Amino acid sequence: MMRGLVLLLLSGLTCSVLAEDVLSRLGWQEREGAARGYLQDDTCGHCHQRIAQTFAEVGMGRAFSRPLQVGLPKDFEQAAFTHPRTGQRYRMYRKDEALWFEQRGRDGDHALILRVDWAIGSGHRAQSFAHRTEAGELYQLPVTWYAESQRLAASPGYESADHPGVERRITQGCISCHNAYPDAPEGSDSALSPDLFPPSLPQGIGCQRCHGPGAAHVRKVLDGAPLAEIRSSIVQPGKLDWPTRNAICFQCHLLPAVEVIGPRRIDQGFYGFRPGQALTDHQLPIDTTDARLPRDERFQINHHAFRMMQSACYVESDAQMGCTRCHDPHVRRVGASARGWYRERCLACHENLPRSHGEPSAAGDDPAGGTGDHDDQRDCVACHMAKRRTQDVVEVTMTDHRIVRHIAPAAPRLAAHEPHTPELIDLQLFNPPADLGTDEAKAYRALAALDHGIDGGALDALARHLAAMPKASPTWWLRLSRHQAGAGRWTEAMASLSHLPTSQRQTPDARFIEALIAAGQGRHDAAREQLAALAQSTTFLPEADYNLGVLALRDGDTAAAIRALAEATRLRPLSAASWLRLAMAQHQAHQPEAARTSLNRALALRPDWLEAQRLAEDWGSN
Repeated sequence: MMRGLVLLLLSGLTCSVLAEDVLSRLGWQEREGAARGYLQDDTCGHCHQRIAQTFAEVGMGRAFSRPLQVGLPKDFEQAAFTHPRTGQRYRMYRKDEALWFEQRGRDGDHALILRVDWAIGSGHRAQSFAHRTEAGELYQLPVTWYAESQRLAASPGYESADHPGVERRITQGCISCHNAYPDAPEGSDSALSPDLFPPSLPQGIGCQRCHGPGAAHVRKVLDGAPLAEIRSSIVQPGKLDWPTRNAICFQCHLLPAVEVIGPRRIDQGFYGFRPGQALTDHQLPIDTTDARLPRDERFQINHHAFRMMQSACYVESDAQMGCTRCHDPHVRRVGASARGWYRERCLACHENLPRSHGEPSAAGDDPAGGTGDHDDQRDCVACHMAKRRTQDVVEVTMTDHRIVRHIAPAAPRLAAHEPHTPELIDLQLFNPPADLGTDEAKAYRALAALDHGIDGGALDALARHLAAMPKASPTWWLRLSRHQAGAGRWTEAMASLSHLPTSQRQTPDARFIEALIAAGQGRHDAAREQLAALAQSTTFLPEADYNLGVLALRDGDTAAAIRALAEATRLRPLSAASWLRLAMAQHQAHQPEAARTSLNRALALRPDWLEAQRLAEDWGSN
C-alpha cells in the first residue's frame, strides 16, 4: 500500500525533477538547522495514514497546538477564575475565532489583555496556554483548563501568592519535551542562547521524536530503494534493546523531581537527542531528597518512568522491560477496551493467575474502590496501578506506574489537597553513566542546583570541581562565571572568564557578563559603554538595554535611560521591571503622562507589586 501511494505521488514527475530535489517539489522541506534531517511531521501521514490518524488522538499527538483546536469544550465561550491568595481576576474568552486572556488586579483595575497563541497539553487532563511576543518569546499564562473538573484554575506552580504571573518565560528546554523539534537555526538551542521561537511551530510531539529524522527515509522510499534499505533508514524502536528503547520515552517521561530539571550535557543542545542514542549522552536526570516526603511516597505529574522503575516488575526484569511493554504509543485506549489490552500485557508475564483473579464480586464491588463499572474482564490496572491525585498538580489524577500488590483505598488517593512544597536537603544524579568522572558528576550536580536557585555551597563546589577537570569545556567556565556574577562575586567571575578562548570572550554572553562585572565594581562608564555596544550589535538582548537603562538612570542621564528602557520594553513587553524603570526615568524627565502610562503597564503585568503601587500613590498625591 505504501509503495502504491508513493507511485501516485510520483506520477507525472520526470527524472530531472527527481534529480533536483523531490522533497521540496512535493512541498516537504528538509531542515538544515538544529533539527537537521527532520521534515514536517505531517509528511509521515502520506504513507502511514492509519497510524497518523490514531496518533492524533494520543496525548503526545495533541501536546502542543493552536488554541481552540483541541482540549477546550466545543461550546467554550468564556471562563473566569479568581486567584484565592491574590484576588487577581482572570478570564479566558473566545472572540473573532481566537482565544484571549484577561488579567485584572483585585480592585478590577489595570486590565491586561493578551492573545493566546498556543495551547500546551492534550486536554485529556489539562491544557495550559502561552502568549508569543513579537520578538519570539513564549510566556506561560497563569491559568489552566482542567478537564476532570471542567473549570479554569491556577496553572501548576501558580497556586501561591508569589506566583510568576504572566512573566514566566517558556524555554527551549520546556518545548523540547512538550512539542516536536522546531525549525531552529543551528546552535540556537544551546543553554546560553535566547529562548526565541518562530511564529510557526510543530503541533504535537510527532513521529520523528521517536523514529528519528525522516528525510533520509522518505528519500529512500521515493528513490525506490529495496525494502530493507527503506526500513533501516528510520529508527524502529521496537527493534532496539530495552535500555535504548526506553531512552526514547525517558527523554521526556523520566523526571524524578519536577522541581529540579536535570541539566543537558554541557555542549549539547536542547534539540540534540536522536532516537537510538544513549540518553545520558545528552541529559542527566536529577533526583532529590525531600525532608517532608520519603522517596517512595513521591508522586508527581511526570513520574511515569520514575515510579515504574520502583516496581518489582521492572527491578526483577533486570531493566529488560519498559514503557512500550504495555503502551502502544500510536493508539489511545480508554474504557473497557483498555482494560482488556492492559490485562493481556500483564498476563504475558503473569500467565498462571486463576481466571477469577480480579473479577468484581457478585455484589458488584470494585476492588479498586471505584464505581464498580467493570465489564466481565479482569482489570489489573485498577488494583495494581490505581489512579492518584498528583502532589504537584493538584487538579489532576494520574495512573500511578509503580506496580504494587495492594493499593490504598480510593478516598485518600483521590482526595483534594494543597500542592506539596518540597524541602530539598540533597540533590543527586539519577543513575549516572559509569563513564562519568567523579569531578564531572559533582560539577553537573552543582550546576543543576545553581540553575534552580539553590546554592548551599554549590557555587564553590562547581568552581572546585572544574579546577580539577583539566579538559573542561570553556562552556563550563562561562556557566560558572554567569552564576558568580549573579552572586556578586565579581573577581571570581572575571577569573572564570579568563579560561575562555579569545573567540568565546567575544560572544554576547561573555561580553554581557563582563559588563555586569564592571557595573558591580563601580566602573559605570565602562559598563555603560559595553552595554551600549552590545545592545547595538546584538539582535535580541533585552538584558543589555535594561541594565544600560538602570545605570543611566542611576547616573542621572534620564534621556539615555529612557532610550534604553524603551528598547527593553519593545523587545520584552511582558517585563514589569522594564516598564517600572521606564516610568521612573520618564517621571524624572518631567514626562508625567508617559510615566503614568508606563507605570500602569507595570501594574497590569504585576498587579500586586508593592513598589509600583507605592509609586502610583506618591505620584497621585503630587
